[in-house]
Amino acid sequence: MMIDRMNEMNIMARLVVSMSLLLVGLVGPAQADNVASLIKQLGAWSNDKAKKASDDLASMGKPVVSQVAKALSSKSRRRGRFAARTLRQIGPDAADAIPALLETLKDSDALTREYTVEALAKMVGQAEQVLPALQQVIHDEDEDVRRQASLAIARLTEALKSPAAQGGKPAAAAAQQASPSSNPDPGKGAAALAAAPSERESLLEKLTAIVVIRVALIAFIPLGFFSLLYLYREPR
Repeated sequence: MMIDRMNEMNIMARLVVSMSLLLVGLVGPAQADNVASLIKQLGAWSNDKAKKASDDLASMGKPVVSQVAKALSSKSRRRGRFAARTLRQIGPDAADAIPALLETLKDSDALTREYTVEALAKMVGQAEQVLPALQQVIHDEDEDVRRQASLAIARLTEALKSPAAQGGKPAAAAAQQASPSSNPDPGKGAAALAAAPSERESLLEKLTAIVVIRVALIAFIPLGFFSLLYLYREPR
């Protein structure tokens, strides 16, 4: 009975998502059902499956932003996390999700907050709206989140200082106000944001290198030893 009830709830959730997309006329019936299915898969336990769903949703762009934004507040931590990742992948076209993203900065999951900061970093056209919230995030308890927030602030502040952003208005003053006074890890603008690898990925690469070196030493030191014995053996 409980399983039947859960299946019924899942079907109803997919139906609601599909109908909402159809009503706004953004996608056809088949695609609407696919969007609902992909949003559900964002919460998959398999990282590969969740990432695939995230990438597929991101490829659809702006039409799915509102539905993905709703998934940010899902009771499933993984669904919320990969929803933030999806909006990061969509980029500036996900600007309508900014209010939901700003709320997600308070999420208890560090990786969700990191994805959220990275998504907000791409909202160059809404820099003045985003910067005050990012100012608070540079004090986050997670090092990766703090670093990404610093890079995001540098990027958006730089964007505000551009002539196109100022447009004759005192935007430079707003940028100065939004600039962090005590940045623990100052970034180098948009290039640094794009190039800087994740702290976790960097650590994994270092550990992999250490393992490879140790395996090589274990394999080649005995080989070298026996080679020396062979070279310096007593002639018969």
